[in-house]
Amino acid sequence: MRQFSTLVLDDKTIRKISDIKKSIMAVEDAFYEYGKGRVQMPAKIYLHLDKYSGDFRAMPAYIEKLERCALKWVNVHPSNARFGLPAVMALLILSNPKNALPLCIMDATYLTAMRTGAAGAVAAKYLARADSKIVSLVGSGVQARMQLNALRCLFKINEVRVWGHKALYIRKFIREMKSSKYQLKAADNIKECVRGSDIIVTTTPSRKPLVKLDWVKPGAHINAIGADGKGKQELCPAVLKQAKLVVDNWEQASHSGEINVALRKGQISKKDIYTDIGKIVCGKRRGRINKNEITVFDSTGLAIQDVAVADLIYRIAKKKKVGKQINFI
Repeated sequence: MRQFSTLVLDDKTIRKISDIKKSIMAVEDAFYEYGKGRVQMPAKIYLHLDKYSGDFRAMPAYIEKLERCALKWVNVHPSNARFGLPAVMALLILSNPKNALPLCIMDATYLTAMRTGAAGAVAAKYLARADSKIVSLVGSGVQARMQLNALRCLFKINEVRVWGHKALYIRKFIREMKSSKYQLKAADNIKECVRGSDIIVTTTPSRKPLVKLDWVKPGAHINAIGADGKGKQELCPAVLKQAKLVVDNWEQASHSGEINVALRKGQISKKDIYTDIGKIVCGKRRGRINKNEITVFDSTGLAIQDVAVADLIYRIAKKKKVGKQINFI
């Protein structure tokens, strides 16, 4: 009887072989295919677990060009530190669409963080000023690190400011992210962090606005990353109303992205959304038009990003002959 093997990759292996620069290119290609309409990607399916202050999401997608399908099962439990667990954990199945063979089952916790950082870099490539040098990080967790690592690949950053809810986390961030290529500063408050910045990245689980329009300089770009569930928001409605608003996906963003609260309250409408990132990447819509416009990217995280980066990791793993082969079938 013929044997069909599936590659299994754990977190340690994935971290060892991952490449942020290649991941940025993979995510950009995925956005391009999305803009061209050559993907299938149903909106996320949520299991809201209010009793446990968390949720699960199921994220399926297919990218025709890659000939790959994937399904990711991911959670968000902000209080998981009390259990010694990450707030976000994920598993992913990468399949061959020709015959449905599961090519790979991988831990997708690091993959999720990396592809989100890659998406922020791609958005900044098209929406931020090319001469951006000052980056502000509102939030000092895992995703703040990923966003900075990805942005460093595309911009000549000379100053990074970071704010977090706890001084302990800020100090840890500064120890881990120090670099001779830029000056890293701890900000006492959000206003001090973002004022005069070229690129602002918000990565908190906040349910109230944190960044005010008066603090955002003309020409700044904002990657709004933290709002990934109903009721979450990090930007004041005035910022959304003033800015050129770009979403990753309208259905997801309107349900659980940065724009979700303002939409429900009638502070903005669908007419205020400029376009989605796929249409910009594939050239159907222009990105930044002038040096003074404020731009916002509402990132909810798309399953096609997972497919693209999972396929990249799978190919690297096969080339390097790492992981474990299991005969599930």
